[in-house]
Amino acid sequence: MILRKLNLLVEPSMSESVLKATGNQSPRWNVARASAAVCILIVASFVGVNSALAQTDEAADLASTEISKLNINTADAESLAANLVGIGLTKAQEIVRYRELHGDFVTIEELSEVKGVGLLTVEKNRHLVLVATPIIEGC
Repeated sequence: MILRKLNLLVEPSMSESVLKATGNQSPRWNVARASAAVCILIVASFVGVNSALAQTDEAADLASTEISKLNINTADAESLAANLVGIGLTKAQEIVRYRELHGDFVTIEELSEVKGVGLLTVEKNRHLVLVATPIIEGC
């Protein structure tokens, strides 16, 4: 069936049209068409497998990236200072103090409300932080 479809897609040359008219196709032509069909199927399957693997790798990368981000609602001052750009221990302590007074951060932009932390610092750290509410057991 596939070979017949491929035969319809390929424009016949003069010698092929003569063979078709007589109903006698060359065995070489049949082997060549079968080989071409097999090659097309193999290439198509590799493309499909590679595409599926690439999507799996992207999902794994995204998941590992989310895991490696620092949750600003649970991190202590030392972790904040060690992992964030432009945040020393003093600013990290201010972030923790702000969180204790005002509750968990709802957005990353809310960090700019902390004394000594500006929007530029927030932007530099956007890819490093995660805003997630801690799970409380028993709720």
